Amino acid sequence: MLTVEFSGAFPRSVSRPLLVRLARKAFAMGGGKGNAVVTVAAVGDAKMKTLNRRYRGKNKVTDILSFGYTPPFPLARSPARPLARSPLGDLIICLPQVRRQAKKIGRAFQDEMALMVVHGVLHLLGYDHESLADERRMFGLQHEILLRARIL
Repeated sequence: MLTVEFSGAFPRSVSRPLLVRLARKAFAMGGGKGNAVVTVAAVGDAKMKTLNRRYRGKNKVTDILSFGYTPPFPLARSPARPLARSPLGDLIICLPQVRRQAKKIGRAFQDEMALMVVHGVLHLLGYDHESLADERRMFGLQHEILLRARIL
């Protein structure tokens, strides 16, 4: 099962339980196995621009960055804890950018946040949208997850 940890100031309008359910659904439907943990962090424009420039060479704000840990991480076993969690990665979400995107397309902020989390978890599982075939595969799965949750 996927454990989701939150970092940063999320608005009260964002349902953390919904984001956890969607992250877990994306993990399961995307092929995730075992016990894993993902951190979802909320940041502002300045921090996101800095991170995007540093790690992607793009001097602009983006909606989400996904930082996956190099798999596979062996799940540790110990007498005290039979099965530890494997770190999957970090999702950094720029709240102002997500709010702007939602407004521009006429989508609720909560629904755009849901999309970001699903999108990010799929990236952490190795999905990408670099080629048209990869984009169809990833976005198709993303769409299916959100439809099942009645987000789209």
